[in-house]
Amino acid sequence: MKLIAWLLLLTLYLGLVKASVHVISTNETYAGRTAAFGPRLLENGKFGYLIEPQDPFACNVVEPVYDNWIALVRRGQCSFITKVRNMQKSGAIAVVVGDPDHSSWVTMYAPGDTTDVLIPSMFLTRREYRSLIRLTKLVDGPLMVLMQPEDFITWPLFDVLIIVIISPCIMMSFIYLSWKIRQRQKHKQDLAPVDVVMKLTMKIFSREKIRENEAEECAICLEDYADGDELRVLPCKHDFHVSCVDAWLTTQKKFCPICKRDITCISTSEVTPLLDA
Repeated sequence: MKLIAWLLLLTLYLGLVKASVHVISTNETYAGRTAAFGPRLLENGKFGYLIEPQDPFACNVVEPVYDNWIALVRRGQCSFITKVRNMQKSGAIAVVVGDPDHSSWVTMYAPGDTTDVLIPSMFLTRREYRSLIRLTKLVDGPLMVLMQPEDFITWPLFDVLIIVIISPCIMMSFIYLSWKIRQRQKHKQDLAPVDVVMKLTMKIFSREKIRENEAEECAICLEDYADGDELRVLPCKHDFHVSCVDAWLTTQKKFCPICKRDITCISTSEVTPLLDA
């Protein structure tokens, strides 16, 4: 069950952190990763004009350059959260931070309170960032793009994950629960009802009245009987301390600890071969 929960949480997490920038004019899509702070991209995404601001590192607030513009900025010189806050103050509806030098993925984190960040942001690696910068310089006018969330695990692969891993785990969990229920029912059937045990014969042990071959100790606790001890006599004629045998029959097994006969099925007239001897 823990494995199933972990896989579902992992799928959800990966689905949240992946995103992309889709260029409308060229119909090309560039993979990115959303920041750990700020609002998430909605399912329908966010349309805007991708523009590189006057300060390419976004370490300063700039004059708004266009309506519904998305800032395309470079990594470096200041923190990710500073870039996003500056671009938010500059009127940008979203921020795309690219790394011009490295191809490794980075998740943009920020310490402290970031509830003031009201626009989404995402990170691009070197190849995606350079391609977008080149496109902004080639086209005449702002570049219209769609920022959108993108599942890391595609649906066909997710189906395979369900079939190969999750479904067998669910089936094994069901089988285990069924086995536990059967074991519990079987254990309950192996116990003697309390009312049946209470009706069994009791006697007071007296060393003076002990007969030949009669037991002088309890086979459960292995303590010698003392005068005045209350003994429970089972239908098979074996006797034990009342507290010992009652606990045995009602919590362990409904069988005599010595001859292993079912005390609920033995007639009180039956005796064991040992006693007949």
